[in-house]
Order: sequence, then structure tokens, then C-alpha cells
Amino acid sequence: MKRLTAEEEIALATRIQEHGDEEAFNTLVLGNMGLVVFVVQKIPSWNLDSCLSRDDMVQEGNLALMRAARTWKPQNRFATYARKLIYGQVMRAIENTGQMIRVPVPVQEKIRKLKKTASQLVQQLGRAPDANELAAASDMPLDQVRDLLLVSQRQPISLDAYHRENATEGDEYE
Repeated sequence: MKRLTAEEEIALATRIQEHGDEEAFNTLVLGNMGLVVFVVQKIPSWNLDSCLSRDDMVQEGNLALMRAARTWKPQNRFATYARKLIYGQVMRAIENTGQMIRVPVPVQEKIRKLKKTASQLVQQLGRAPDANELAAASDMPLDQVRDLLLVSQRQPISLDAYHRENATEGDEYE
């Protein structure tokens, strides 16, 4: 598939929105499939601790690309609009499958921002930053930084682990 020019993208978007033209939709989507692969490749490696394979991420990105093709209003380049949607949908898919205990997406976004800030501070300081330095660099309150660090490090445990540890000799449980 050849690369589309900005004028061709605008003409295709107009046909899609005014006439529901499926051929224009397919042309716009197929002409921008490389964008999905590009965005997926740019996802930081520390985000790939999920069960989602690269193929699954590309599929999620393709869904976002199709949504972008249907909703794009030609005020800026299609790639700029689609890239945001693709990245957002892939990151949500990673976040929804990456943990046994689901943490709300806004909290995960704050944790991601904190990890990015921590990575930058490690490069600047040559050591791992403490909570005070993270709070100052990320413009978050210290107690929120501590809470986010705790949430990001939690490992799931069995629901009956507490019961086993505190059971007395006469207690029976299954």
C-alpha cells in the first residue's frame, strides 16, 4: 500500500463521514497500518510486564486505528490524531491484563508517570531517588508518592494466607 498524502487523507475522511464510504475507510486504515507497528515498538520495555504479546498489542492498535478513521476531523494530521488513540488503547490493554489485581487506570497512569520520573532521576543522580526527590520532581505530594510506590510494588497473596498464619490448633479450615 502506498503512503497517503495529507490531501488524500482529508478526501478519504470526508467520504467516510459524509457518505459512510467503506472503500475510503479501508484505504485510510490500510494506508496507516504501519503507524500501529511504529507506536507499539515505541512502548517502553518496563510496560511490557503484561500477558499481552506484541501481536495482541498490534491488534489493539488496529482497533484504535479503525476508530480514529471513523472519528477524525481534519484539523491536524491523521497520524497525529491516530497515534494518541493507538497509544492510549494499547496502554489500557496492557494495564488491564498486566496485573492480577486490577488497579484503576488513573492510578496506573500516575504510577507510570512516577516510574518515568524515577528513571530520569536515576540518570541524573546516578542512584535510585528517594520518595522526597520523587515527590519534588513529579509535583506530587509526598504521601501520594509513597502510596503509589506501595501500590506499584504489591504482590498478590492468597486470601486464606492470613487465616493459616493466625489459626490455632483447634481451628479447622479447608
